[in-house]
Amino acid sequence: MSNFDLDDLATELADFAPPEKKKGRPVSEERVIAGFEEIQRFTKQHGRAPQHAEDRDIFERLYTMRLDRLRLLSYCRALLELLDHQGLLTEGTAVAVSKAEIIDIDDLAAELEGVNREDDITVLRHVRSSAEKRAAQGVADRKPCEDFEAFKPLLDQVRSDLSSGLRVTRPFGQYATIEVGHWFILEGQTAYVAE
Repeated sequence: MSNFDLDDLATELADFAPPEKKKGRPVSEERVIAGFEEIQRFTKQHGRAPQHAEDRDIFERLYTMRLDRLRLLSYCRALLELLDHQGLLTEGTAVAVSKAEIIDIDDLAAELEGVNREDDITVLRHVRSSAEKRAAQGVADRKPCEDFEAFKPLLDQVRSDLSSGLRVTRPFGQYATIEVGHWFILEGQTAYVAE
């Protein structure tokens, strides 16, 4: 066995060493930079910095609040100084945001609630809620028919008439009434109003 020098061994093993990780910015700084870049894209697209106003788009209002916050925080200004080629950090003065002006997540949800379009797939139409179904079922007090044998011939006759086409089923309409002697199909079961 040959006697290797430690330096020779280190050079031979260097090929198998994992690459050194590059030191980058902390995640918090990356987020600040990414948020500022969104504001810069908005400014480039619209030709102006985002502005405070009730009639503005929700994103413009968010960008305005973010920009005001970045202007107020000295460490953010120092971090973004080299990236600020549009002069956004020095343009105007930062508006101090009071606690009353900070958008709460519930307020934001309430504001965005009206944005849904009527043709949105998440909006149910012509579908009863579970509560409505339970309320409708609670109106009729269902119980087993103790003298079913007396009504069995009537049920057999209705089934026969439906099969032959003598009777037809129709949806329960707006002006339909429930009276003694009427037949219904309720959740797949044939029902007769005896009294």
